[in-house]
Amino acid sequence: MKKAILCIALACLAAPAQATGGMVCRTAGPRPIEVAVGFGHVPGAPLILTRLIDNGREVPVRQAQWWLDQSEVRLLLIAPDALREELTLRAKRRNGHIYDGSVWRGGKRRWVRCQGGE
Repeated sequence: MKKAILCIALACLAAPAQATGGMVCRTAGPRPIEVAVGFGHVPGAPLILTRLIDNGREVPVRQAQWWLDQSEVRLLLIAPDALREELTLRAKRRNGHIYDGSVWRGGKRRWVRCQGGE
Protein backbone atom coordinates (compact mmCIF):
# COMPACT_ATOMS: atom_id res chain seq x y z
CA MET A 1 0.00 0.00 0.00
CA LYS A 2 2.81 2.41 0.90
CA LYS A 3 4.57 1.65 -2.38
CA ALA A 4 1.41 2.39 -4.35
CA ILE A 5 0.94 5.77 -2.62
CA LEU A 6 4.61 6.62 -3.19
CA CYS A 7 4.35 5.71 -6.92
CA ILE A 8 1.25 7.88 -7.35
CA ALA A 9 2.91 10.80 -5.58
CA LEU A 10 6.06 10.51 -7.74
CA ALA A 11 3.97 10.29 -10.92
CA CYS A 12 2.15 13.49 -9.95
CA LEU A 13 5.43 15.27 -9.30
CA ALA A 14 6.90 14.15 -12.62
CA ALA A 15 3.89 15.22 -14.73
CA PRO A 16 3.96 18.74 -16.20
CA ALA A 17 1.59 21.09 -14.42
CA GLN A 18 -0.52 22.97 -16.93
CA ALA A 19 -3.36 23.90 -14.64
CA THR A 20 -3.09 27.66 -15.16
CA GLY A 21 -2.32 30.16 -17.89
CA GLY A 22 -2.22 33.89 -18.26
CA MET A 23 -2.34 36.84 -20.57
CA VAL A 24 -1.14 40.46 -20.42
CA CYS A 25 -2.68 43.16 -22.60
CA ARG A 26 -1.06 46.59 -23.08
CA THR A 27 -1.88 49.78 -24.92
CA ALA A 28 0.80 51.85 -26.65
CA GLY A 29 1.55 55.54 -26.27
CA PRO A 30 1.08 57.92 -23.35
CA ARG A 31 -1.00 56.91 -20.30
CA PRO A 32 -0.60 53.17 -20.87
CA ILE A 33 -3.24 50.70 -19.78
CA GLU A 34 -2.24 47.18 -18.75
CA VAL A 35 -4.60 44.31 -18.07
CA ALA A 36 -3.35 41.01 -16.65
CA VAL A 37 -5.49 37.90 -16.28
CA GLY A 38 -4.72 34.46 -14.94
CA PHE A 39 -7.03 31.56 -15.67
CA GLY A 40 -7.45 27.88 -14.99
CA HIS A 41 -7.28 25.18 -17.65
CA VAL A 42 -10.45 23.44 -16.56
CA PRO A 43 -14.00 23.38 -17.91
CA GLY A 44 -15.41 26.86 -17.60
CA ALA A 45 -11.88 28.31 -17.34
CA PRO A 46 -12.36 30.53 -14.28
CA LEU A 47 -10.33 33.72 -13.94
CA ILE A 48 -8.12 33.42 -10.88
CA LEU A 49 -6.39 36.78 -11.26
CA THR A 50 -7.51 40.08 -12.75
CA ARG A 51 -5.44 43.26 -12.57
CA LEU A 52 -5.93 46.64 -14.22
CA ILE A 53 -3.21 49.31 -14.23
CA ASP A 54 -4.00 52.69 -15.77
CA ASN A 55 -1.06 55.09 -16.20
CA GLY A 56 0.92 53.31 -13.46
CA ARG A 57 -1.98 53.28 -10.97
CA GLU A 58 -3.69 50.02 -9.98
CA VAL A 59 -7.47 50.18 -10.34
CA PRO A 60 -9.53 47.75 -8.21
CA VAL A 61 -11.74 45.62 -10.47
CA ARG A 62 -13.81 42.48 -10.69
CA GLN A 63 -14.40 40.46 -13.81
CA ALA A 64 -17.97 40.45 -15.04
CA GLN A 65 -17.53 38.38 -18.21
CA TRP A 66 -14.71 36.96 -20.26
CA TRP A 67 -14.09 34.77 -23.28
CA LEU A 68 -10.91 33.23 -24.70
CA ASP A 69 -10.67 30.80 -27.57
CA GLN A 70 -8.47 30.11 -30.60
CA SER A 71 -9.68 33.22 -32.43
CA GLU A 72 -10.45 35.97 -29.90
CA VAL A 73 -10.39 37.25 -26.35
CA ARG A 74 -13.10 39.37 -24.73
CA LEU A 75 -13.11 40.81 -21.24
CA LEU A 76 -15.44 43.05 -19.25
CA LEU A 77 -14.12 44.47 -15.98
CA ILE A 78 -16.34 46.28 -13.49
CA ALA A 79 -15.83 48.26 -10.28
CA PRO A 80 -15.80 46.18 -7.07
CA ASP A 81 -19.25 47.57 -6.14
CA ALA A 82 -20.53 46.56 -9.63
CA LEU A 83 -21.92 50.05 -10.25
CA ARG A 84 -19.80 50.95 -13.29
CA GLU A 85 -17.85 49.43 -16.14
CA GLU A 86 -14.11 49.96 -15.82
CA LEU A 87 -12.86 48.35 -19.03
CA THR A 88 -14.02 46.42 -22.07
CA LEU A 89 -11.49 44.54 -24.19
CA ARG A 90 -11.98 42.77 -27.49
CA ALA A 91 -9.10 41.37 -29.56
CA LYS A 92 -8.66 38.85 -32.38
CA ARG A 93 -5.84 36.36 -32.72
CA ARG A 94 -3.16 37.67 -35.04
CA ASN A 95 -0.22 35.30 -34.75
CA GLY A 96 0.58 32.51 -32.29
CA HIS A 97 -0.34 33.73 -28.81
CA ILE A 98 -0.70 37.38 -29.89
CA TYR A 99 -4.09 39.09 -30.03
CA ASP A 100 -4.66 42.63 -31.38
CA GLY A 101 -7.78 44.66 -30.81
CA SER A 102 -9.40 47.47 -28.87
CA VAL A 103 -9.89 48.45 -25.27
CA TRP A 104 -12.54 50.90 -24.07
CA ARG A 105 -11.93 52.80 -20.81
CA GLY A 106 -13.45 56.10 -19.72
CA GLY A 107 -15.39 56.42 -22.97
CA LYS A 108 -12.22 56.25 -25.09
CA ARG A 109 -11.20 53.50 -27.48
CA ARG A 110 -7.53 52.50 -27.79
CA TRP A 111 -5.53 49.85 -29.63
CA VAL A 112 -4.33 46.96 -27.46
CA ARG A 113 -2.05 43.95 -27.90
CA CYS A 114 -2.45 40.85 -25.74
CA GLN A 115 0.24 38.22 -25.30
CA GLY A 116 0.18 35.08 -23.30
CA GLY A 117 -0.42 31.42 -23.32
CA GLU A 118 -3.45 29.27 -23.49
